[in-house]
Amino acid sequence: MSTVTITVLLLVIGGFITFAIVLQLKEQARLEKLRKVASLNNQLRQVRRYLDEMPPQYQPKDMRIWLFTRMLAIYDQLISLQPDASLKRRRNNLAEELSEFQESKQKRRALPMNDELKIIEVKRLFESFKSFLVQSQKDKIINSDVVHRYRKLMDFYHYKVNADYHAYLARRAFLSGQMESAMDLYKEAINQLNPIQDDLEAQSIIQKYTDLLQEIQQDLELQQAEEELIKSMESEKEEELDDEWNKFIESSTFQEKKRF
Repeated sequence: MSTVTITVLLLVIGGFITFAIVLQLKEQARLEKLRKVASLNNQLRQVRRYLDEMPPQYQPKDMRIWLFTRMLAIYDQLISLQPDASLKRRRNNLAEELSEFQESKQKRRALPMNDELKIIEVKRLFESFKSFLVQSQKDKIINSDVVHRYRKLMDFYHYKVNADYHAYLARRAFLSGQMESAMDLYKEAINQLNPIQDDLEAQSIIQKYTDLLQEIQQDLELQQAEEELIKSMESEKEEELDDEWNKFIESSTFQEKKRF
């Protein structure tokens, strides 16, 4: 075999190997891109869930704004990987939603905690969000101070949601006239906050429930006093009627004897 033939064969083999390597690298890049796109889409759904499903009373304004900005950043990453008109449109809609929220002066309406299954789901959201914060810190998306503050807030809400549930039941019992049940439920709401009673906001809530307990106790005592007064008046009235009846009977008897 001549030198030229050997050289040509080597070039062909080398070219084939190079071509195979290039194809493999392209395939790896394509798979990596798909993996990143899938991961970013999962993050989008996750953040959107926090925004939509976490009750407003457990979602401070600054935290909600951070979630909006995090979602916008994810859209930017997705658009850079796969430019798409629908992605850009959704990003623009989200930016408008954020702008409206920032400019709005209206307080978002609290979602009543009136169902135990709802409370379980909300607590799962708290735990999921805490994990999301830790991962965001690892990815250097959020600083440690903010992570600490939000995680502490989630721990506080973990107990507050139970107190809110019992307070809801207490108010419903109060409006139904079940005073004693309302008092028991407010006491339980306070007990739910005992693990975080050193927290200033928890102390404020405990004081609020304590004041409500005192008001109900006063109303109950007033109601009992009124009932006792009514009973007393009815008893006196009955005695007066009995006296009049006895006088009437005695008078009738006397007249009969006189006529006799």
